[in-house]
Amino acid sequence: MFFARNAAGMRAKTLVLALALVLCAWLLSGCSSRMEERKMTDVSQIPIAAPAQPPLEDAFADSTEQVMLYFLSEDGTRLAPVSRKITVPGGVSTARAALQALLGGPLEGEEGAWPDPGLPIVARSMEVSGGVATVDLPARVRTLSQETLYAMRMAIACTLTEFSDIQAVNVLIGGREEGFDLGATLSVGALYRPADLEVGAAYARLDGLRQAGGAFTQTVTLYLPTADGRFVLPRVHSIDYAQMKPIEYLYTLLDELGMESGGGGGIASMPSPMLFINEMPEIVRTEDGAYRAIEIRFEAAIDEALASSGLTRGTFLAVLTHTLMGAIPGVEGLKVHIGDEVVTSLAAQQTPDGRALSFAQVLATRDDFLSYIGVPVTVYAIDSERGGLVAEQRVLAHDKSRSPRALLETLVAMWGDRAATAPLTGEDILAVSVNGEEIGVNLSQAFADALRALDGKDAKAAVYAMVNTLTETNRRGSVAFFFDGVQMEEVLGGVEMRGRLSRNPGMVVD
Repeated sequence: MFFARNAAGMRAKTLVLALALVLCAWLLSGCSSRMEERKMTDVSQIPIAAPAQPPLEDAFADSTEQVMLYFLSEDGTRLAPVSRKITVPGGVSTARAALQALLGGPLEGEEGAWPDPGLPIVARSMEVSGGVATVDLPARVRTLSQETLYAMRMAIACTLTEFSDIQAVNVLIGGREEGFDLGATLSVGALYRPADLEVGAAYARLDGLRQAGGAFTQTVTLYLPTADGRFVLPRVHSIDYAQMKPIEYLYTLLDELGMESGGGGGIASMPSPMLFINEMPEIVRTEDGAYRAIEIRFEAAIDEALASSGLTRGTFLAVLTHTLMGAIPGVEGLKVHIGDEVVTSLAAQQTPDGRALSFAQVLATRDDFLSYIGVPVTVYAIDSERGGLVAEQRVLAHDKSRSPRALLETLVAMWGDRAATAPLTGEDILAVSVNGEEIGVNLSQAFADALRALDGKDAKAAVYAMVNTLTETNRRGSVAFFFDGVQMEEVLGGVEMRGRLSRNPGMVVD
């Protein structure tokens, strides 16, 4: 009886469930037949609250970032990672701020040690270009032991390679490659992120290599001229040296520069230095004995060869100085002869930027050519045929590569006389401010008129060319446009100009 009643109950439950499913299906079918697509609201007439006050001058707010710093262990044999929240001054990269925090040493309560904790070290310069960071420390750190100095270099490399745009790090001392040992026989070269934090063991391996002497392979940063001849760009290469001697480094690097130029990627073809050598280069003492220098004697024909390649003496000397000073240990500069002339200065027409230059102590140094280091940046050009944007590479001076104003000036120069009104100039960019992810741009009324004069699709492309370019390195950022301090209360090419505009990747057609 129990099983019979149980079976009857199960049949009843099954019937109820089936009826419920049929009812749900009918209801869903009826609902779907009555569903309609909701029309998009025209937001052009909806008042949008304007952002904060328009920028009246270029301004950059400080920010707070969490970074990883690598100090030394108490015995200096390994690196000690420390996570710290730091203040990044406005206009300074987080990597640069992290470097300075590292050089200042650990705070109370943090693990690790640092040389000279009572006297923080301040970097002379730092450039980041094409995935390569070059840090120049003050000459006073030469008083550290070779082992401590190597560990410091590795700590800097580990800290900076925490950032996605840095893969290799050069650490110079007083504007030159210091070398691994007191005898300046082994060059350290470009440093990559190590497999572990045991810097003492790494130092021992390199010291064994030094003592063995002979041939070895090293990663070295070469500097090559850009296609327009205005800047030089770093490129890290693996180079085979036949001997562990500075003079061998010199000959090999000059050969390498001749082979690597003109290899595409925005690099110009450059005359091979070794083809224009009068006498084999030397590493000599200056006449007063105060400095150790690289002396290179070129034939006078090098000037004509440079001109044929669209290069100036200034760019050529920047290539030589940055490459050789960053790879050959223990030299203070270059003494360059061209024909019968000892090059102690450059006239305005001999430099890419038209600025004359004089060398102290007759020697060309890395400091003389810091402004020649370029940084590739991405900007967005207008593609009128397809009604969108095309990402293009441009090269800016390293001290302007993070400047929103410089990026906008680059775009304005690219647009030329596209507008029916008078061509725009950098003076039409009144002010740019950056506050975290919010970017404020104040443009002239002439700029507004130029945008209005464009065809609708070109106007939209011009607006998003600015937005996408300004947010390339901060893709969560947004841009508010003002024109003579007032937001434009109209629609340009379908773009509502009030409020803030976010990055629009859908505009990129290639």
